[in-house]
Amino acid sequence: MAQLDTTGCRIYIADDVAANRALLETILARGGFTDVHLFGDGGALLEGIVAAEPDLVLLDLRMPTVDGFEVLRRLADRRTSDIYLPVLVLTA
Repeated sequence: MAQLDTTGCRIYIADDVAANRALLETILARGGFTDVHLFGDGGALLEGIVAAEPDLVLLDLRMPTVDGFEVLRRLADRRTSDIYLPVLVLTA
């Protein structure tokens, strides 16, 4: 069985529940993903995306201040034809 090359794969996780972030980080680490960044709210996630574009976003919809719906709106507003950012929406 071929092993997945996780080198250079940057994953951002946004969830307001610390236990959820920790669980996802652990699951991803077991899969070999080491470049995982955790954000407690959508605003911090958006700042992180501006600083360094991720390869994948795991996004909780229900968060205080800037929720997942607003994050999706803002990402759509900044999208161009040459940018593809996969977002996996997580719900409880």
